[in-house]
Amino acid sequence: MSKGSKSKNDKLSQTDKENISVLMKTAHEAGAVEALYIDAEDVVVDDRVRLKCFVPLCRHYGDLVCPPNVPTPDEFRKYLSLYRFAILLSTQYDNPPKPASLIDSEKVSNEIRKKSTDLSEILLKLEAVSLQKGYRFAAGFTGGSCHYCDACVKTGGECKTPYRARPSMEAVGVDVVGTLQKVDMSLEFPVSDKVKWWGLLLVD
Repeated sequence: MSKGSKSKNDKLSQTDKENISVLMKTAHEAGAVEALYIDAEDVVVDDRVRLKCFVPLCRHYGDLVCPPNVPTPDEFRKYLSLYRFAILLSTQYDNPPKPASLIDSEKVSNEIRKKSTDLSEILLKLEAVSLQKGYRFAAGFTGGSCHYCDACVKTGGECKTPYRARPSMEAVGVDVVGTLQKVDMSLEFPVSDKVKWWGLLLVD
């Protein structure tokens, strides 16, 4: 088990424990710098997180896997209560310098897009392994907005990557900082030199 876990092991069978080890190994092999097992009840949901999607208004508001097109925090709390455990995972990259020009800004944007999809691809692999292990309700949530397309078709459109696009934790109200603190981990905020991008896999 991960050092970041405050799990209640009586919830887990020996098979669960073995499968969790496989999932965390898969995450690391796929490029995650950290993979932590936690109880699902340790995931912190706060309505104020979703508030920040539109105060100030995020340019991705209205994307197909962003508010208002995803479950509300209250709806997510109901779903979360049905899960036993989760895997938190992160990727890491250097915090880019402030762009000095429009060209530099585009380069930074492209790098952020790549890092976002890197995390999403790891989550998709973990979902697939979870399903193979019999966890038919496994569901992944990435960090930040979806970046598979240069521009989302937005509300009312048809997603071009429906089997890959995943909502973010923040979109459904997950407090990433609060969740990490609850399991004795930390997240530097605001960031300085290194940026960690966190994702969440719910498993049951």
